[in-house]
Amino acid sequence: MQLSAIVLARALAFVETFDLAPQGRVFFPDVARELVQRYGFLKFPKELNDFDEQKGVEFVEGKLKDTVIEKLVIYNNGILLDTRANTETSRALIEETLLWAKSKFGLVYEPGMIKRVAYVSNVTFYSDVPLNALNPALQKLADRVSGAVSELQKENIEYQTSSLSIAHDPLKRKYPLAVFSIQPRTETPFSEHKFFSEAPLPTDLHIKFLEEFEADVISSLSQVRSRVTIPESAPRTMGIESPRPLKKL
Repeated sequence: MQLSAIVLARALAFVETFDLAPQGRVFFPDVARELVQRYGFLKFPKELNDFDEQKGVEFVEGKLKDTVIEKLVIYNNGILLDTRANTETSRALIEETLLWAKSKFGLVYEPGMIKRVAYVSNVTFYSDVPLNALNPALQKLADRVSGAVSELQKENIEYQTSSLSIAHDPLKRKYPLAVFSIQPRTETPFSEHKFFSEAPLPTDLHIKFLEEFEADVISSLSQVRSRVTIPESAPRTMGIESPRPLKKL
């Protein structure tokens, strides 16, 4: 696979803001003003209603050195930070911000106070392995749907597997986590072999899983072909699209 772009690298660090100011001596508007000055946020809280930590106190489009912070949201039980760099960068920025606020405003913070971090990673990438290749039954179904719809509409319409999702049972968790999904990139023809993927994982692990998944699919295809003897006169596709050589990262 060839990575195209990191679309989102989100880290959500769970820490109660009450614990950061246990005696209520930190005035939030003062913190907000200094955050805007430090990071240059273009959108930030201005009215009283903007400081509702239940909904999230939101700062948008800032920057620290070479890292653009797309969003910083402070909740009463956690801090969310979005970049397009890497989830590790986003997580490190949260901790750097807390340490800065500790020295600036006297926040009560130690690194061990963050007990858990959740992630959302969105990437786009190119791969010559189609989702239809996951199972011959998918290709067979896609061919049948394509044939039936083409006949009904009196034009050639090709259907392909367009989504793969792996998710946990949402009823077993109060706050659901992101799914692991792969799908063709929106507004992009299937023929360009460009995909979008979301995962509840750190960026590097997300990319690693995608690479390993692609390798597993190619290995599975090779095993299928080794068990099938294709006559010389037969069409070469046989319902399974052959992947072209992979582009390396």
